[in-house]
Amino acid sequence: MDELPTGLPARWMAGVGVASFIALLLEHGYVLRTTWVPALHGLGIVLALHYGVDRIGMLWRARHWRTTLRARFYEFAVLVAFGGMMMGLFLWPEFTGGVVRFLHASTAEALMMDVVQVFLLGNLLIHLLRIQQHILAQGYRPELILTGSFAMIIVGGTLLLLLPRASGDPERPITVMEAFFTSTSACCVTGLIVRDTGTAFSPLGQAVILTLLQVGGLGIMAFVAFLAVTSAKSLPVGHLMAFKHLVNARSLAGLRRQVLLIVGGTLLIEGLGAACLFLLLPPETDGLRRLFWSVFHAASAFCNAGFALAADSLTGWQTNGPILLVVMALIVLGSFGFLVIADLISLRASRWPGLRGIPWCRRYNQRTPIRRLPVQTRLSLIVTGVLLLAGFLGFWMIEAGHILNNRDFIAQGWIAMFQSVTTRTAGFNTVPLDQLQPATLILMMALMVVGACPVSTGGGVKTVTLGVLALTLRALARGRPRVEIFGRSLPQAVVHAALSVFILYVATAALGVFGLAWCDPETPLRDLAFELISALSTVGLSTGITAGLSTGGKLILCAAMFVGRVGPLSLVLSMFQSAPLTLHEYPEEELLVG
Repeated sequence: MDELPTGLPARWMAGVGVASFIALLLEHGYVLRTTWVPALHGLGIVLALHYGVDRIGMLWRARHWRTTLRARFYEFAVLVAFGGMMMGLFLWPEFTGGVVRFLHASTAEALMMDVVQVFLLGNLLIHLLRIQQHILAQGYRPELILTGSFAMIIVGGTLLLLLPRASGDPERPITVMEAFFTSTSACCVTGLIVRDTGTAFSPLGQAVILTLLQVGGLGIMAFVAFLAVTSAKSLPVGHLMAFKHLVNARSLAGLRRQVLLIVGGTLLIEGLGAACLFLLLPPETDGLRRLFWSVFHAASAFCNAGFALAADSLTGWQTNGPILLVVMALIVLGSFGFLVIADLISLRASRWPGLRGIPWCRRYNQRTPIRRLPVQTRLSLIVTGVLLLAGFLGFWMIEAGHILNNRDFIAQGWIAMFQSVTTRTAGFNTVPLDQLQPATLILMMALMVVGACPVSTGGGVKTVTLGVLALTLRALARGRPRVEIFGRSLPQAVVHAALSVFILYVATAALGVFGLAWCDPETPLRDLAFELISALSTVGLSTGITAGLSTGGKLILCAAMFVGRVGPLSLVLSMFQSAPLTLHEYPEEELLVG
C-alpha cells in the first residue's frame, strides 16, 4: 500500500475520529441535559480545528503539493466544502436567514454548528474508506470483503436505529428485532417492514434508513469508485480484473473513467428524479418535508428499495400519472443495472441530434467508441421489455373485474403499469396486495423470481439468466450443439452459470418456505411463499404478514434478503478469481435425462 502524506500523527487523528463519533452519537442519538449541549458544541469545534490543522500539515510536509492533493482528494474536498459553506453563512446574512427558515433551525449559530457536525461526519466516512482501502490492499478475496462489509453495515444500522431519538413513538420504542430487520431490509434494498417507516421512526431514523438503502443499492459501485480513484496502484491485479469485469470496463486503464461515469450518472439520475418529484408535489406542503420526501423516494426508487414514508406505500398517488411516471422511470433505470446504463451512454452520443455540439460527447466517444450494443445489453433490454409487457397485460386482465373494477380506463392502466414495473424489483404498491386474486399473486411471484438485470440494484435470478435458459431450451429443441444469439455463440461456462443460479435460487426458496411454514404454521402457505420470494429477490412486496411473523420467521426473511442481495454480487466477483490449472480430463459417459 502506497504511503500517503500525513499531517498530525495517525494515532492522534484516529482518536479524533473516535471522539467525533462519540460526540455526534451523544448529541443526535440521546436526549441530553441542556447543560451538556454547549460542551458538545465546543468539543465539535475543537475536533473540526484538528482536522483543519491536519490538512494544513499534509501540505506543509509534502514535497509536491499536487501529488498530496491527488492522494488525499476526499479529505481536501470535504475541507473545501466546509470552508465554502461557513464563508457563505458569514458573508451573506440574507442567504443564511433563508436557509435557517427553510431548515427550521433555531438560530444562525445553530445552523453553523450543524455545518460543523456535517464536516465531522464527512471525515468519519473518510476514515472508514481508508480502513477499507487498507483491508483490500492485504489481498483478501473481494467477495469475502463484500460480504463482510454488508454484514458490518447491517449491524451498524441496527445499532443506530436502536438510538432513543431514532424512534418516532416514545411510548413504543424500536425493539432489537425490529431494528435488525429494518436495517437488513434497507441495506439489502428490499423494502419489507415490521414498523411503519413514516410514523415509527423519527427524522433521524428515516435518515439512517435512507443512508442504508443508498449504501446497499450503490455500495458496490461506491466501493469500486473509491478503489479506482485512490488505490488502484496498490491493489492486487486479480482484484482489479474482477472489478473491471464487474463494471464492464474494456481495460484496466478505463476502469477509473467507467466507474466515475456510472457513479456520476447515478447521482444525476437520482437528483433529477428528486427535483421532478419536488416540483410535482402540492406546493402548499412544507418545503423541507417536500424535499425530504422527494429525495427519500427518488433514492428508494432508483435503488429498487421500495421503502415509502406512508403506511400504504404509494396508494395515495395511484392515479397521479406524473408522479407514478417519475417513480417508474427511476425503478426501470435502477433495474437496468450499471452495465446497461454505461452501454447506453456509450452509444456514440455525439451522433444524436442536439448533442453534436457538446465537446464532452465528442471527447468521450473518441475514447470509448461503440457502434452497437453488446449482446449482454441487448438481451437485458429484450427480456425486460417482454416481462414488463407480460406483467402489465396479465395484471390488467386478471384484476379487471376485481380490484380494478369500478375504475375508469386510465386509472386501470396506471395501476396495472405501475404494478408491472414495481413487482420485478422495487416493492412499491398502489393497491392492497392482500386483496389480489391468487392468479395475480402467482404472476407477481414469477416476475419477482426473474427480477432485474445483472449487477443492478434489484434481485432475482436476473433477466440475462432467464434469457440464457430460454436460448438453451431453443438450442436443445433444434438439436444445436451450441447456444446462439445475435450471431454469437455463448460459452458453456455462461450456460452452466445460468443453470447454477437458477437451481440455487429454487433450492434456497424451497428451503426458506419450508422454514417459514415450520415457524409459522398458522399462516397460509400462499402468503409465506409470496413473502419468501419477495425477500429472496429483494423486492419488498408483502400481503401484510411481515409484522405478524414469529421471531424465527423474521430471521429466515433476514437471511433470505442477505443471500438475495450479497449472493449474486459475490458470485460475479468470484467468477474472475484465478482457478487452479487442470492437467487431466475424464472420459465422457452418456446419461438419460428427462
